[in-house]
Amino acid sequence: MNDERKDLAEKIRWLLFLRVVILSFFLGATALFHFLREETNLRFLYTLSIPLITAYVISIASVLLLPRIRKLQPFAHFQVGFDILLITGIILITGDFLSPFSFLYNLAVMNGAILLFYRGAFFSAGFSTLCYVALLSGAAMHNDGAGVTMSWSLLMPVVLNIGSFFTIAGLGGFLASQLSETEK
Repeated sequence: MNDERKDLAEKIRWLLFLRVVILSFFLGATALFHFLREETNLRFLYTLSIPLITAYVISIASVLLLPRIRKLQPFAHFQVGFDILLITGIILITGDFLSPFSFLYNLAVMNGAILLFYRGAFFSAGFSTLCYVALLSGAAMHNDGAGVTMSWSLLMPVVLNIGSFFTIAGLGGFLASQLSETEK
């Protein structure tokens, strides 16, 4: 049991580290692309810094709390859930339907599989689906007067993304459980 706890704690540390690295890279690339494409808008930079600073604070606090946490599985679920909420915020900031970052949900699903096997993978896929659909539904209602109409060309990527969440959950859960059995 102690080995499983150490293994999960190490996986959580890697998740926290990779969260900061991946988020820094993608938000930095988005800011660079935005500034090269349009005239400099500091408001957009401040808007992008909110999820980045939030991720840094939560990640640092989580690393400091990790040795004190007794039940690591709920903590791991919290971390994956936070990643999904963070991704949802990034998609909201970077363009709702047109955001190129919906694929980041798949990384959260893989993180759920790596940390918590099938249960974590399908929790991540389900929560990603709820957040993604809520985000896009809210965006459609908010932009209703702006001429955004639901069409098959807008719904097709959403359906494919949601399908990919669950496909990756199944495959990721299987691979993570096979790797765990092989290590044992």
